[in-house]
Amino acid sequence: MNEKTPLLTIAVPTYNRAADLDTALAHIAGQIGPFAGEVEVLVSDNCSPDATESVVRARMAAGLRVNYIRNAVNIGSDNNFIQCYKKASGKYFWLIGDDDIILDGAIARIITILRSGEYGLLHLNSYGFRKDMEAERPPSKGEGHETHTDLRAFLSRAGYFLTFISANIVNRGVTGADLDFEEFRNTNMIQLCWSFKALFAGLPNVYVRDYSVAAKSDNSGGYKLCQVFGINFINACELYIRKGADPAYFEIIKRKLLLRFFPANIIRVRKNILATKPEDFFGTLYPLYKGYLYFWLFTVPAIFLPLWPAFMIFKAADWLRKK
Repeated sequence: MNEKTPLLTIAVPTYNRAADLDTALAHIAGQIGPFAGEVEVLVSDNCSPDATESVVRARMAAGLRVNYIRNAVNIGSDNNFIQCYKKASGKYFWLIGDDDIILDGAIARIITILRSGEYGLLHLNSYGFRKDMEAERPPSKGEGHETHTDLRAFLSRAGYFLTFISANIVNRGVTGADLDFEEFRNTNMIQLCWSFKALFAGLPNVYVRDYSVAAKSDNSGGYKLCQVFGINFINACELYIRKGADPAYFEIIKRKLLLRFFPANIIRVRKNILATKPEDFFGTLYPLYKGYLYFWLFTVPAIFLPLWPAFMIFKAADWLRKK
């Protein structure tokens, strides 16, 4: 590796979340000291009207080296994500939400893995929290990491969390600078542009068992849940199937969506916990999943049953999933 090329870029696209960003940068600053020459920190500020610039400048004054970009106007979230990708210098690229926390020790583990070989994609175990990330931390899912050359085995571990922006690190050496961003623009899944390319690059992929990211729950919205994770996600899968990917890979993720993701999040929308745009859940998902038993057993009850029995079916399914 060229001495001037960082091993890893941690890129944080941000807009109007100064307090969350300050917390995120504090956790980064506390970890990268031993790896200052190997880790680039990039912040792309989408013309935030709050104290974001002051927060970044204060962190820089305190010693955190940041490649800080402040857009003259708000260029939209997709373009801000793309800008992070294009401006990154590292061999590996980690796009992380401005309200997500890199847990203590995670950067050291990741650097150790990246030094050890050549990988397409690293998927990081994560959990959600609402107020206190330490008090709400779930039981451990294990330690260490798994290196997978079998995509089915890897996707069985990563599942639909492959769509979670902050949980994936990609090798820019295989994703390259010539990505066709238009294929994924306006889908709320622009990150799949580089994640899918890294996933199918033919290199080993890594699943990190340790919790590495704590994600601020219920802090986003403004999109149609089933449109994005139903129609848009399937369109992205079909794009890669046309490029030669085995459809069976995506069936693994679809089953997990129907078993857990859609039921859990539809219930959260119905309980006014998750603020998404109104949509016809059944009308959107039925054409896509009418032939799937999991759709009828787990997702449909979450749409139509009263909340209490819908939630109990979800909990029973989640218990079975964990066995």
